[in-house]
Amino acid sequence: MMKTSLLLLLLSLIISPASALQVTATGTAIVGRDMQQARDEAMRDALRLAALQVGGSVDATQMLSDGLITADQVRVNTAAQFDEVNVVSENLRDGVLEITITAQVLAEGTCPGNAANGYRKAVAIAGFPMQNPKDATLGALGDIEQGLPGLLATTLNGQQRLHALDAGHVLLFSSVDRAPASQNNLQRLSTSMELAKELGAQYVVSGVVRDMGMINPDADVPRFFDNSLRKIGLGREQRERNFALDVYVHDGVSGALVFHNTYATQGVWDIDGHAKTGFASAVFWKTAYGQQMKVLLREVVQDLTANLACQPYMAKIIDSQGDYIRLDTGGSVGMRPGDKLNVFRTSTRYNLDNEPLTELHDTQVIATITQVQPRFAIARLNKSAERFAIQREDVVVAW
Repeated sequence: MMKTSLLLLLLSLIISPASALQVTATGTAIVGRDMQQARDEAMRDALRLAALQVGGSVDATQMLSDGLITADQVRVNTAAQFDEVNVVSENLRDGVLEITITAQVLAEGTCPGNAANGYRKAVAIAGFPMQNPKDATLGALGDIEQGLPGLLATTLNGQQRLHALDAGHVLLFSSVDRAPASQNNLQRLSTSMELAKELGAQYVVSGVVRDMGMINPDADVPRFFDNSLRKIGLGREQRERNFALDVYVHDGVSGALVFHNTYATQGVWDIDGHAKTGFASAVFWKTAYGQQMKVLLREVVQDLTANLACQPYMAKIIDSQGDYIRLDTGGSVGMRPGDKLNVFRTSTRYNLDNEPLTELHDTQVIATITQVQPRFAIARLNKSAERFAIQREDVVVAW
């Protein structure tokens, strides 16, 4: 009855963009042996209900067998992001913990799950090769290929929504001119998936530095009329430099391209032509060019956070035995005993070009976390793994 009431309540909501900047919501959780676990679940429930007030949609699915409901699933889709989340009250009544929060709205829209699962998605950041290596000669910026992944990883980890892993030593593309199209063939597809598997990442971020060339390379060459121009108040043109960057994100399970964007800016390269600053050095960031690049990279980080942190959390099954499975995830992403995840079977199909495509099939099996270690977790299934042929390389998903 409670579940039906919740469903009717959700479906009766008029879900539209919120006009207020602050929302209030109350989340609940049944208290077991671990009070902290109950608090976490109640907080997640409160954030989910707060997100619904901002904007989203509700998908309800029921499966019938012989006139009986065998599966009843409610999925909430929202993209609200909050800041300054404060606990207003915390009450324990008849074994049920109620937590009321207020939250400041940062963003609105639609986003699967809104990271309501609370888990940090693991992201491996591969190297960013240069399309024209000669562009890096001025200022000795060739270390950007490995320096940029490290910088992005450090910045993303500071956002506390993604767990970024620096894999700058790995270059995914054999031909940068064709990236990311070359990712569609079997070799490149396999490369990104293998990197994700090796590092335990859900996504692989890569890219290509397309342009770091000077816009006006002869701006500093002396001209016979320079003195005449200065006398009438006209100076030399400034030495401006381009920066163009392609960023790709591939799913670590299927190898599919899930995000692609091109970023471009330009700035004045206002230091001596013989200076070797290197990328991301203190001297580099002080240049006008470095300042413009900092603004651009901040946009890259914001886009990656918005697009990946809101995706459903997914982790691979390492092995299974009886009713238990071991997962390639752990405490580092925020997993806790008692958390529940959906189990999906993976299968491979081939398209007309004989390229492998990974499909996910919902088994309707629920995995409950029983033990958490930093790099792996143990979960108990509500149905036997053998019965549903659940095995290594299958995945668990948290919406």
